[in-house]
Amino acid sequence: MKRLFFSSLMLIGILSLTACSSADNSSESTSEASAAVTTSVPETDSTETTDPPIYDYVHGDDGYYCITDEMPDRKWKTQSRGTCWLHACCASMETEYFKENGSYIHLKPMDLVNVIYGDDKEEGFFPKKGFDKYDMGGWQWMVTETLSRGFDDLTIDSSIILDETDRDAIKKNLHERGAVAIGTLDLDDSKKGIFGSYFTMNDTEHEDFDHDITIVGYDDHFPKEYFKEPAAEDGAWLTYNSSFSGDRLYYVSYCTPIQYAISHSVTDKYSKVLSYDAGNEQDKYIKTGDSTKTANVFHKAGKLAAVGTYNDLDSQDIKIEIYDADFNKVLYSQDAVLGYHGYHTIELDTPIEVTDYAVAITYSKAAPVEGSTIDYGEIDYKTASESGQSYVYTENGWKDMTDDDIRKVIKTDFEPNNCCIKALYTK
Repeated sequence: MKRLFFSSLMLIGILSLTACSSADNSSESTSEASAAVTTSVPETDSTETTDPPIYDYVHGDDGYYCITDEMPDRKWKTQSRGTCWLHACCASMETEYFKENGSYIHLKPMDLVNVIYGDDKEEGFFPKKGFDKYDMGGWQWMVTETLSRGFDDLTIDSSIILDETDRDAIKKNLHERGAVAIGTLDLDDSKKGIFGSYFTMNDTEHEDFDHDITIVGYDDHFPKEYFKEPAAEDGAWLTYNSSFSGDRLYYVSYCTPIQYAISHSVTDKYSKVLSYDAGNEQDKYIKTGDSTKTANVFHKAGKLAAVGTYNDLDSQDIKIEIYDADFNKVLYSQDAVLGYHGYHTIELDTPIEVTDYAVAITYSKAAPVEGSTIDYGEIDYKTASESGQSYVYTENGWKDMTDDDIRKVIKTDFEPNNCCIKALYTK
């Protein structure tokens, strides 16, 4: 599903980045725009008296759920400049953290701009000269790739890519994990309406997106007549829209196509994340046979608590092995399952003391790699690798991923660069 999203980026250009500027989406302009799209009453003969419509729907318990009911002290943020994508990811991470820990964290979307687009790094995402990082937008997988390397005292420890057409899977995620960031078309006011206290949107004509919002709940019985263009069925996603001010929910009809649903979780349990890869952009992976074994060699003393990696498929089995740095001795072994498409952190059953060591993973289907540098127009995704960092196991033993003949050996049409394996330490 993520691959489809990037295909649309390449087809329609970087303008599809979800960047809604504050000039068009401040709380004041939102109120004015909302007032402009209030559902009108049909014209009647001037001699007739028509009672105004009454919108008195109130949800019941059946077919209804909203995370905000569980988080009365959560403060919903209003976006500044082109940061709807970061407000959406923060809402997902903050709600998941609350469900997991019973306490609040408060992330700052504007600070994350500097982490993701900062120029004090060698790899990752870089705005080209002349483009303002606060206005250019971005996408959710970019968040995963960058913040899984750690930021402040936190790190993304999982990002689940959901099937945006699977209503039950999204509902299950809301109950069990937290809010789900999605892409939708939001700037076309002709599809919006105000029905009593309900702000609604139903758009079945467009499939591209220009804005990120966050699903925080659902109401299966929300009236189909409460949309400016009546929907084909009852029901709506209850969403947080950073273009709004205050705690107003935005009701998006089930009939409205949504794109790239993703759920993030964040943790503060690790002290350090070691990683060589810039990400797993465009689902790049390698295969050397029925299974594929890759490794990263690290040099840092401490207690290894977990291993991070990506999964480009729906599910696959893996085997984690910790070697000495020369691959002569296995120090630890553990089996695991990567049960979803996205980013995973696998906790070790027994944390181990390490200094110079290798983390190897055998993937039953395919091994993720960071891939080549990509030009996205306004943004560059830059990658680089050095000898002695990443390896792949072949019939002739371990082979460095920087070897000149690596593409021929593993049969790829792209530069694979580093393997996507992270080492996470206890605090």
